[in-house]
Amino acid sequence: MSSGAPTIRRPTTRRPVQRRSSSAILAAGALVALLVGGCLPAAESAQGRAIADLWTVFLVPAVVVAAIVWGLTTIAVLRFRRRRDDVGLPAQIEGHTGLELLWTSLPIVTVLVLFGFTMATLGRIEGRAPDAIDVTVTAYRWQWRIEYPAAGVTVDGSLEQPAEMVVPVGRPVHVTLVSPDVAHAFYVPAFLFKRDAIPGRTTSFDLTVEEAGTYRGQCAEFCGVFHDRMLFSVRAVPPAEFEAWLEATRTAEEQPAEGNE
Repeated sequence: MSSGAPTIRRPTTRRPVQRRSSSAILAAGALVALLVGGCLPAAESAQGRAIADLWTVFLVPAVVVAAIVWGLTTIAVLRFRRRRDDVGLPAQIEGHTGLELLWTSLPIVTVLVLFGFTMATLGRIEGRAPDAIDVTVTAYRWQWRIEYPAAGVTVDGSLEQPAEMVVPVGRPVHVTLVSPDVAHAFYVPAFLFKRDAIPGRTTSFDLTVEEAGTYRGQCAEFCGVFHDRMLFSVRAVPPAEFEAWLEATRTAEEQPAEGNE
């Protein structure tokens, strides 16, 4: 029978198992993030696609930074954690000029590059195309009025019959958005694009729908009792069909006036 203190043995396979487990968790997290990103809806407007492309550009350095930070943190926690037989402080390394210049310059360059991409995208979204069709959209409690000033056409919506904006496929539409009462928001989920209508302020933007179809829109800013019924739709049609619709709608609006004379 030994009178000495019991010997404590540490399993030699514990640390590699922990490392493999941590690596598996990081890999699974990255895979889930990629799958979620791939499931995001594709924008049906040129402006929404420009914003989605910008987010993709931002995702690349974000993943790199996350991998570096989480990777180094995981290595530090698993490999350099304190043990029972540790005595005193580990070896200390003083400043490294080259390394310090690297981790200072890389973030600055990254931010400048992302700033450049952001300004280019904003220029595409905020700029006005020379051949854009002018459309004035008035958001009021609790519907929408859509006017085509050059064609003399006005579409008024109601709670029973929401307004429909008709636009030509592939041609930019310059929207002037106003509100005479409270704050509203012009939002079409399929376009991945939203703009606020603020009383006393005019908001303008270009909208280019690249695929024919009817897209549901709604007010995305709580504006009162019937906010949930403040709906509208955007119908994108071929250019020839759009011109025919303008002519038919203008003729229909003129006929009652002629009948009253």
